[in-house]
Amino acid sequence: MTISGDINALLEQAIALHKAGKPAEAERLYHLIVGREPRLALAQHNLGVVIVQRGAVAESVAHFKAARDADPRNGLYWLSYARALLRSGQAPEALTTLEQAKSRGLSGAGLEALMAEALGAQRRDDPEALLRLGNAETANGNVEKAIEAYRRAVAARPDFAEAHFCLGSLLSEHGRIAEGFAHFMRRAELVYGKGLAVPKDEPLHKRKHDLEQRDYLAGGKAAEDAPPLAAVFHVEKGERLSGPAVNPANATPELFAQWKAAEPQFVVLENFLVPEALERLRRYCAGSTIWRRVYDAGYIGATPEDGFACPLLAQIAEEIRATYAPIFAPHHFHYLGAFKYDSTLSTGTNIHADNSAVNVNFYIAPDEANLDPDSGGMDIWNVTMPEGIDMRVYNGDENAARAFLKASKAQVTSIPHRANRAVIFRSDLFHKTSDCRFKEGYLNKRINVSLLFGHRGAPTR
Repeated sequence: MTISGDINALLEQAIALHKAGKPAEAERLYHLIVGREPRLALAQHNLGVVIVQRGAVAESVAHFKAARDADPRNGLYWLSYARALLRSGQAPEALTTLEQAKSRGLSGAGLEALMAEALGAQRRDDPEALLRLGNAETANGNVEKAIEAYRRAVAARPDFAEAHFCLGSLLSEHGRIAEGFAHFMRRAELVYGKGLAVPKDEPLHKRKHDLEQRDYLAGGKAAEDAPPLAAVFHVEKGERLSGPAVNPANATPELFAQWKAAEPQFVVLENFLVPEALERLRRYCAGSTIWRRVYDAGYIGATPEDGFACPLLAQIAEEIRATYAPIFAPHHFHYLGAFKYDSTLSTGTNIHADNSAVNVNFYIAPDEANLDPDSGGMDIWNVTMPEGIDMRVYNGDENAARAFLKASKAQVTSIPHRANRAVIFRSDLFHKTSDCRFKEGYLNKRINVSLLFGHRGAPTR
């Protein structure tokens, strides 16, 4: 074969030979080119490709690395280098390369698939590698493979809190709510069970709550040397009921017809839980040290991973989907939380919408605690978050949200607080906590529980 012309001409000849099915001749020419111009990325990469094609994967690694180093902005070179490392038995190096690529902004299914393969090639009993494998499989949409990886991680390290959290999230969001909640509870026990240092500079409403709960747990005024609540992990009994927890009497054809026709789309239910479930949930919320989330607007929150995931709550979430199947059957459980408001210091949640399909919001504080029976519940507007808009645009900016609602000529409906009242509503409707005034006293604090089902954009009628 006669070689002529400058480097670019030689590269064109090599590519033509490669495409023409003459890999040996192409390889000779690529070697000549990179010998003269070792930083010519395309030539190094193509040389690696032709070497792989003749079965010498380990030999190709150096050329793919040279291509990546010469042009690190080209995502293909990162993937080719990582793939060669992986195929030549260097899985840890491949994983490091992929993580470096990801940190530089490379993304996509090809990267995630390679990352999952690299993680799967790690030691099968390495909990950290299994966690990363689970995360990669989750990103790829391989739910069962991700669950398997997380299960292996917690089997290898039973006290692996982060793996319990990931497993709990994935299980509960894919129909296995009770099993997922058990892992949330295990995560909470692991994180908080050994005691934590007391956070500094907590806002007044959180300090006030914790002092009141400490006295409640002590059955009176707590001793001066009693540990601060932040260092205590305690959960009350929250077992499932042998019978229904969600009151089945509300699930009528009339309710489902109202849901389909309502504009804005919400319905209000009374006596949402059966009495025993309501009382058991009240005791759980009063006695459990699960109120770990602090919000500037004078309220605190409890999440599943902090212990708001007892078996009773799993039963409630399961029964909502079953009891109100015409509304919830197309929508899997997504998440839940509880919010507790200071009687005098709280201004409530801001105007926002939620990234789900259907919400259930219900109240558990007794009616006699509410000083304004005409308020204290929620305000809900007849306008939804616009499609294609990042929710953070309005959820994080009260003034912007109000301006949008004013420009939209939105109308608001106020739903007063009532004990054991529930509101089922389309999640992307703008809503907020109504102005509320409740009596002082630990057991008088306003508490609402919110459950989210499905994903934004899913049909709700």
